[in-house]
Amino acid sequence: MRVSYKYVSFALGLLIWSCHPPSPKQTSESLSEGTPERGVQFSTDAFKAQTGATAVPPNVVLLTIDTLRADFISPYGGPARTPNLTQLAQNGWLFRNCFSTSMLTNPSHASIMTSLFPKDHGVYDNQSGIKNKLPTLARAMASRGYRTLAVVSFPHLNEKTSNLAQGFEHVIEATSPQRDASKAVAHALDLVDRIGTGEQFFLWVHLVDPHAPYNDSPTAIAHHNLPVKNQPMRRVIKSAPGFQRTNKWFRWAMENFHTTHPLVNRYIAEIERADTGVGQLLDGLYQRGYGTNTAYFVTSDHGENLGERDLYFHHGGLYKETLHVPLIAYLPTETPTVINELVQTIDIAPTILEATQTPLWSPMRGRPLSRIVRGKSPGRSYVFSEHMHKQMVSVRSNNGTLLLHLKDENQFPSYPMRQGKTEFYDTSSDPGELHQITTESPLKQTLRLQLEQYLNDGLNFDPRPAYAQDLDSLRALGYLE
Repeated sequence: MRVSYKYVSFALGLLIWSCHPPSPKQTSESLSEGTPERGVQFSTDAFKAQTGATAVPPNVVLLTIDTLRADFISPYGGPARTPNLTQLAQNGWLFRNCFSTSMLTNPSHASIMTSLFPKDHGVYDNQSGIKNKLPTLARAMASRGYRTLAVVSFPHLNEKTSNLAQGFEHVIEATSPQRDASKAVAHALDLVDRIGTGEQFFLWVHLVDPHAPYNDSPTAIAHHNLPVKNQPMRRVIKSAPGFQRTNKWFRWAMENFHTTHPLVNRYIAEIERADTGVGQLLDGLYQRGYGTNTAYFVTSDHGENLGERDLYFHHGGLYKETLHVPLIAYLPTETPTVINELVQTIDIAPTILEATQTPLWSPMRGRPLSRIVRGKSPGRSYVFSEHMHKQMVSVRSNNGTLLLHLKDENQFPSYPMRQGKTEFYDTSSDPGELHQITTESPLKQTLRLQLEQYLNDGLNFDPRPAYAQDLDSLRALGYLE
């Protein structure tokens, strides 16, 4: 994807803010600049001493890019050309092993905003939201004096469904099943233009381009070294759940493509379009004078199945491809660092609160990531995730993964769930979680014990039923039959 120099100017802004070029910490791995993205030539002269940052708490931008697999973007070695995300990663904290709490949009975003697991906030589908008056990141930032702004791009994240507008002063809601990145960014910049000079803001922007349906794009090219196999479309049709078989776009895709790689390439093109939106946002904020004291946090709610385990173009299951999400944090005064420890998306909120000198609330499951970056505390020993409708739960350590099926479910023809079934993977020798180990081992027993403790330690808040639900948008996105 060829990116206009106009949208590379954000990179120049980032680099001007950064120290010349800061030496990564001795105990951490640094992210190499490597070869510039194709079609983009970055100026090394832009790496100059930071002159504008002060001790004043920064403005904060939280970008959640829906359905974004970490292993498909440039900072993680993926095939999508994402120069804007790459520049953020090169100048910020790159967390290589961040996992979402859910494989679904509303539960995952609820966790990001509340720093709670699904077992705590109670949201397990895209048709309900968090309870009223639950502590949220927006509420905390508003109490700190920040102007709180949001742009959401799916109707099921609108206030009447998700209830995540609590604490936000201005929210531009979704009016159609999908809003492309450029339009979402234009709305975000319009919100920023409404606030007064010198006022601090917390801005949440939700981008949805990588989510199916993958729309046609002139930047969609044939990638020949994709990290997933090219499967015949007949396997997709055989494995398709009911919500895909009845969805207009999925039916069209199954009829017009003979193999899966053309759709994977479209997924990549959608990622690149979202990255262009990121560049537009950073460029727009820089032009408005918010370059020297704005922090950026970029993550996703979940990943996407692209043929692994005969699961195609949805995010069912609790495997790495649906839960391993990017996490990039750029803070103006911090040294670029790559962090390999396990972290979760529930750690984002306390990190933002600490960076803005805002008190942490209780109860909260997350922990400030700065402590890991600075070597004051280790990463997580275990990360936990839950499937929609409480169908499954998983636990991961640095060397193992255990999945537990909690219900019988036949929604996915190629992947039936059976109550009580466990799946154990030794990720030290099988990082792709492809080969189940059925024999007992100390690691398997430890992970089973961790899951039992996790399930027995929930806050068990009741979700708020949706006041209104755009069922047509859920059908268009492939969530309902």
